[in-house]
Amino acid sequence: MTANNAHDGELERQLAAHYAAENGNVPPTPDLWAALHDRLGEQVPRPLWARILDWGTAMGRFRGTLTLATTAMTVVLVAIAATVWLAGGGFGPGGVVEVRYVEGPPGPRGPAGPQGERGAQGTTGAQGASGAAGKTIVIDKEVPVVIEKVVTVEKIVEQPVVVEKVVEKMVTAPTPAPMSAPTQRAAVEKKVVAPTRPAGQPGTTTFQDTARQPLIATREDAVSTFSLDTDRTSFQLALNWARAGYRVDPASVRAEEWVNAFAYGYAAPRASDRFAITSDLFAHPLDNGKYMARVAFQAPDVVTTAPLNVTLVLDASGSMREGNRVAIARAAAEAIRQSLDRDDRMAVVHFTTNVLHGLTVQAAAPDDRAVADSIARLVPHDSTNVQAGLNLGVQLADRLRRERPEALNYVILMSDGVANVDATDPFAILEATAAPRGSNPLRLITVGVGIANYNDLLLEQLAQHGNGWYRYLFNVAQAQATFQRENWLALSSPIADQTRAQVVWNPEAVRTWRIVGYENRVTSAEAFTQDREEFAEVYAGAATTVFYELELHDDFRDQGGLGQVELRWVGPESGRAWSQSSDLVSSGEVVRLEDHSLLAFGAVVALTADRYSALRDASVPNREIARELWSLREQTVDLQNDLGHLAAFKDFASVQETLLLNVPRVEPDSSGYSR
Repeated sequence: MTANNAHDGELERQLAAHYAAENGNVPPTPDLWAALHDRLGEQVPRPLWARILDWGTAMGRFRGTLTLATTAMTVVLVAIAATVWLAGGGFGPGGVVEVRYVEGPPGPRGPAGPQGERGAQGTTGAQGASGAAGKTIVIDKEVPVVIEKVVTVEKIVEQPVVVEKVVEKMVTAPTPAPMSAPTQRAAVEKKVVAPTRPAGQPGTTTFQDTARQPLIATREDAVSTFSLDTDRTSFQLALNWARAGYRVDPASVRAEEWVNAFAYGYAAPRASDRFAITSDLFAHPLDNGKYMARVAFQAPDVVTTAPLNVTLVLDASGSMREGNRVAIARAAAEAIRQSLDRDDRMAVVHFTTNVLHGLTVQAAAPDDRAVADSIARLVPHDSTNVQAGLNLGVQLADRLRRERPEALNYVILMSDGVANVDATDPFAILEATAAPRGSNPLRLITVGVGIANYNDLLLEQLAQHGNGWYRYLFNVAQAQATFQRENWLALSSPIADQTRAQVVWNPEAVRTWRIVGYENRVTSAEAFTQDREEFAEVYAGAATTVFYELELHDDFRDQGGLGQVELRWVGPESGRAWSQSSDLVSSGEVVRLEDHSLLAFGAVVALTADRYSALRDASVPNREIARELWSLREQTVDLQNDLGHLAAFKDFASVQETLLLNVPRVEPDSSGYSR
């Protein structure tokens, strides 16, 4: 694992021991969380307006009258407006900044008043004393702002004035003069490309540093076994970093998640309880003496009619104050709420140093006022105690599962993963509530937000061992799109639990093989027959793609195929075990990449991610990696005519260009000999 570009061997050892698939159920590691705590913490410089807020607070200690406090408040508001103006790049779309503060000493949160009003009838929605005669003052001021940006401030000056939050609202702006299509494209491109590139990586980021899979001789080991995960967070992280102007950390790259971030147009299975399994063989794009094979698994697109129990566990810690993390989490939570039906049930938990019990909703219909109000009142507070939030969230979810056994059960953790409060093992609560033989399990979904001060390792592993999946959201629009009703219905319709695949290569046809990616999803051949929660949940319509690098015998076409693949899973509601098998390239046909642009694109994505992740491997000559990365860039350019109209292709091409900013250009080998 890397954190701040440093290596923690002891923590890596503990994680490896805890997550190793062949070890089965490993007991909790008591000091795991404490070790994580030692590697984390906010190290991002405080912004200008925050420092001015601190100055305003200090002034408040010496003020003798309310007049001085009001003056400090004015300075603070001007600083906030200036910061928002700078973030928006100057005068842009108009907006309303709504500032709410209450008079009176801070205390526990009171319930919201009618229609979201706070402070009436002795209750406050800010940090005023519950039951006190609090007063809410709203100041509307039209200023240039960045829409959807939310700045949350717990305390500006000392009592009796406490600012609750600053919320930007969209207002009608004058209609701009129409632009030509080329001008519009140039404007969009100008927004996407960062004017300057900060050096290195942003703040404190934590990834699992895993060695790449080796090349294996088939006569020594012909079996490849792995979990059929459908995560794609690693690519979304890289895309966000590239857009922000940061270098993509090679340790953050998981090749399988890059591959599975894109759609390849696979045919649907013929039956609703089966997968469509396809395989292709083609010449290696980087080495004339080798081949590559693609094995793809397409799940049926069947949306369940079972009711849902959804428990939101929302990170309300201080690190969520950075950027627009709270706005993203709030938008995602609200999109989920609006996607549910009246027969579904929701619970909500906010956590910081401890659980905020005043905002907890134990069980309610999605349209219940308490659920909407709890989501709307998500703001950052103190330290991070993921353990406390998960403990209560899983307990509420387990209670809902027992009360409504016919429902599917999801726990959704929205967080930056930063943990700076001592806790025990975050996985222990999942193990304690596991259902027998996987029937009606709790599924833990982790949703990550933020760039700097972000813990990818914790969120990815929680989802993997929580029978769920992991997503990364980088803006409000993506949060709303990911969890819009149509998408959420598919994501919350599991087709298979504990899904894993096993490829057995034919040693008469395949000399050596190597799986691309899947480093922390590969498991032992013996584990294939065991039902384990760390194996993947596959949802409706999901596709999983696996690429292999191969050395074949000269007469491989005469050997009756490259091998076989078997798929095993557990029925989500019945707990029944299923299996399915298929031959791999039984005809021995080698397809031309020139005739299959999506196949060629998938191979380029897989190899780009795999080779770039190797830049942290000192045993591999960087010059060779550089040559291959630049060759793959040329192949991406060659696909422009066929795929250039796809937004996903454009995003990948942009990320690939960012990767090469720190890779010296090495021309492809033109000797004509294979390496």
